[in-house]
Amino acid sequence: MTASPGGHGPLTVADARAGFWCECLLTSAESDSTVLVGSFDAYAAGDAVRWIRIAVRMLISVVDAAEAEPVHEWLLFGSNPTAAVLERGESFAIALQHEPLRLAWSARPVRFLPLAHRTGRALPPCALEWSQPAALRSALTASQNPHLPARR
Repeated sequence: MTASPGGHGPLTVADARAGFWCECLLTSAESDSTVLVGSFDAYAAGDAVRWIRIAVRMLISVVDAAEAEPVHEWLLFGSNPTAAVLERGESFAIALQHEPLRLAWSARPVRFLPLAHRTGRALPPCALEWSQPAALRSALTASQNPHLPARR
């Protein structure tokens, strides 16, 4: 059973925090495959829209003018309406096509469950049981040394 953040009983709907899950997917017509390029968890609709706008602005110059026209229009006039759509609980998506590649950004409302809090800095014993590179192993061991200053 998973405990609530306050440690008093199981998680409830009240423990979940409203937010928005954003993704960028790359699809290739040649290989008929889709790859997750990036994702972002936003707690405000404006932050979700901003993440998409920044990525779209960086890539819009490589697509042809006919493909870019509706996306240019969204960049100029679509931010506030898109944030309103997300706040109403609806999903949003926009895409750019360049030759056989298609990039699609989407945002949808979600509920984020809180992560369990660790009171100490020490990792559980099982964390050091898996095979890992020596540099990572020494970094993990050093991070558990109580005489070192805490990293932030």
